[in-house]
Amino acid sequence: MNTLPSRPVARLLVALAAGCLGLPSFAQTTSSGVQAAAEEEDEAIVLSPFEVSSGQDVGYRAQNTLAGSRLNTSLKDTGAAISVLTSEFLQDLGATSMKDVILFSNNSVPDFGDSAPNFNANPMIGRDEWQLRIRGLPASYARNFFNWEVSSDFYNVERIDQSRGPNSVLFGFGAAGGIVNTSTKQASLLKNSGSLTVVAGSWGRLRGAIDANQIVADERFAVRVNAMAEQGESWREHEDYDARRLHLATRWQLDETATLKAEFETGRVHDNVARPWLAIDQAWAWREAGRPTYDSPQWDWPVSDAIRQTWSEHIVFVENSGTVANWQNMPFSYLANQSWVHLAMTPENLALVPTSANPGGPGAERETDYTTYTVSFEKQVSDAFSFELAYNHQGNDFLGYDPNAGNLTRYGYLGDATNLWGDASSVLPTGGANPYAGRLYLENNWTRRIQDLDLDVVRATAAYEFDLGRAGRHRLAGMYERSWRDFSRVEESEVFVGSPFDAAAEFDSNRVFRRYYFEEGNARDIRVPTWRTPLVDVVDPVSGRTLTAGWAPNQLINNSKQTQDTILGALQSFFLEERLVTTFGVRRDRLEYRTLPTVRNAVTGRLELDPTDRFERTFSANTLSAGAVYHLTPQLSLFGNVSSSRNLPNVNQRIIGLGIPPMPEGEGTDVGIKLDLFGGRLYATLDYYTTDLSNTSEWGNINASVTSLNNRILARMRADGLISATEEQANLLDANGYLESRESDGWELEIVANPTESWRLSANFSINNVVKQGIMSEVAAWADEATSFWLERAASMGGGGYLLGGGDWDTLGNNIGWMTDYISQEVAFNGRRARGERDFGASLYTNYRIRSGALAGVSFGGGARYQSANVIGTAGDELVRGRELFLVDASLGYSFRTPIVGRERTIDLQINVSNLFDSDRWQIYTVAWWDALRPERIGLQEPRKVTFTARIDF
Repeated sequence: MNTLPSRPVARLLVALAAGCLGLPSFAQTTSSGVQAAAEEEDEAIVLSPFEVSSGQDVGYRAQNTLAGSRLNTSLKDTGAAISVLTSEFLQDLGATSMKDVILFSNNSVPDFGDSAPNFNANPMIGRDEWQLRIRGLPASYARNFFNWEVSSDFYNVERIDQSRGPNSVLFGFGAAGGIVNTSTKQASLLKNSGSLTVVAGSWGRLRGAIDANQIVADERFAVRVNAMAEQGESWREHEDYDARRLHLATRWQLDETATLKAEFETGRVHDNVARPWLAIDQAWAWREAGRPTYDSPQWDWPVSDAIRQTWSEHIVFVENSGTVANWQNMPFSYLANQSWVHLAMTPENLALVPTSANPGGPGAERETDYTTYTVSFEKQVSDAFSFELAYNHQGNDFLGYDPNAGNLTRYGYLGDATNLWGDASSVLPTGGANPYAGRLYLENNWTRRIQDLDLDVVRATAAYEFDLGRAGRHRLAGMYERSWRDFSRVEESEVFVGSPFDAAAEFDSNRVFRRYYFEEGNARDIRVPTWRTPLVDVVDPVSGRTLTAGWAPNQLINNSKQTQDTILGALQSFFLEERLVTTFGVRRDRLEYRTLPTVRNAVTGRLELDPTDRFERTFSANTLSAGAVYHLTPQLSLFGNVSSSRNLPNVNQRIIGLGIPPMPEGEGTDVGIKLDLFGGRLYATLDYYTTDLSNTSEWGNINASVTSLNNRILARMRADGLISATEEQANLLDANGYLESRESDGWELEIVANPTESWRLSANFSINNVVKQGIMSEVAAWADEATSFWLERAASMGGGGYLLGGGDWDTLGNNIGWMTDYISQEVAFNGRRARGERDFGASLYTNYRIRSGALAGVSFGGGARYQSANVIGTAGDELVRGRELFLVDASLGYSFRTPIVGRERTIDLQINVSNLFDSDRWQIYTVAWWDALRPERIGLQEPRKVTFTARIDF
């Protein structure tokens, strides 16, 4: 799959190279005074309390941060749990995106959705940025300390600050796990500089990036341009990535006390992302039975328990033949009491479906277009008082096609691209012989997600310093911020337009299902048909009308307008000759939320917004942070911190007895020690933390397993005269989520060292205990009352044996049992380790550069990432765990100077190898509902990946 770059990429790379090599000749025309200033230390230029210069970072060790107090503060004086990934660390790692660094960040893991009870990997499919959890809790992103909701890449990133736990100084409404802030590369008035980077790697990856800083007016105005282009494929078929991004930053020194900065970024990303697992094997029992087929649409159920049929219209487009037909009542492989289990990873099965297969196929494409710009004005009014005015805009448009069906209403087991089926019908729906009888196939219903975001933020920040002698030196910060956020998100299913088979447009019988019989063992051929293939001449056999494929919403339409006002005050104080440093912050957030409800159009059957019934709600919260650092000696310090946060509820969810969920509340504490040893060559922190998140909500399967079941039972009872219409109305539910809380505590150790001028090292280790509490407490209480009510009213018609109309199996007692089993499975996690979490995590990365002798300029390094086995289920009183994750990485580099275009230039060559030993140890994310020892979702491991980077500095 290694391919040459397309012409647009090649042209861009050539243009970038020409621009880079030509720029230094222009740079030589600047005055000797500016050139002399370029040789001075970077610290001479950055005195702003609102800005941290990465030029002060040494190796892997950062000196200062804004994350603890919103003021430029030494990490040694910061009481919060903060880690920094420096520019040199990111370069040694070869990192270009958050995906590359999450497992090297302290106590962080990627969030595939594996902590949720209904794991579907939507967080990685339905969003354009990798999600993550910190300390077992959801975390969020920031860019230059603005909440960040658009696509990102490291081509214009200088460093990364990770703040763990709630942090009121950084955010009021925010994720309790913490926040990851990326700082962009800024224009500099010190010197002209730049670099050209070309990356080539496994599976045809090719990337080019330019970074050029140019002083336009001496000591007055500078411009910095960063641009990148990348394309490549993946080890899995049909996965690809194509991106173009441009970032422009300017700095205008108006006078000695005033600075105006502006930056602009735009980009477009087109990619195809496969779900991490291979296939859910719905055909294993059928294959073991010898792949039996049947010659009649209406077959006798006792013949085999490994086949099933649909009961309503099931319109299927078969790509192999280009035909569309109604496969209702036609037999297919399915073991009703043992379904939803992953393809067993045996040699025999992997010969049928190799690990490199991507069932989503080429149609699972996504496109992201974004634009963002920021303008800030900073004024140093006096030696003691400074202020900053800033404005940030973010615009992000996302369009994604998900090969898995969304919110199927009846046949939840159909429509997902990763379901492996077998055709058990020897005849076609038309009555002719089925040429595909006995073959395996994939079938899906496409989901389309359209997401639009516009976010505008204005911010005013002021800082005042004053010295009270023995009463300490103090820095006071104040901030006012207002933001406007317009957001819309609609999830649609591919359907036949006009609701031809059911009044609800998104109902299963109206959906377009696409099927493909693949060549077994051919990884590239194992896929679902793309949604791009048009359906023509499709005729409804009942009405005789022509059917046209289109899209219809399949759930509530997410739309909102938010206006948020924030007031923050923070006080940082230095006592006892600056041995004691305290930070206190209090924040007030008020948010006005407006949205339109989703209703069903009585004529078209489509879900749509109702502009006549706007919903409005105001959310407000007071949060605080308080921290202290006491320097026992210059080498040893004690620190502690308490902080809180609140988050906005998911207003699309409904909770039994509450309606909209309450605001989630985060509370966190940290206590520990800091070590600064060997003259600053080794910096270490050890801390114990607690982070609690209460009143959070989950979707689960409440809609199907509780709400729909309740409403169906009530409707049947009313029809049979067991309850009145008034009683039915009073007991109806619209719940689609439930409440729970998480309690997290543990230990974190981090070591960052520059042992010598040539040696760098970064390591961290965490011990985590994440426990769920209060799971479905409101659902369980309701279920007890509802069950008693149902059985009492049905007593005259058999009680638990009361038939609900679906067949002999469809009794009230069975339905109660299914609902109770579902609730019990989730409630079983109360007081136990949370699903998806791992007890231990660690990472190590080191690099050594030879500076003299025959091998001068050679560097070598590497590291490892470790995560202990994850919690995936329960079996009685025991927790079921998955597998450990252990990966080893390596790097080799060579740096030298050589004349190019008449000047000495530094060239860095580097090879990074990820998963050095080519481990194929797959992960287990969930287990089958009917057997806690059978894997349901298996996470495939990316094979060894090699990346070559060449960078020319100028």
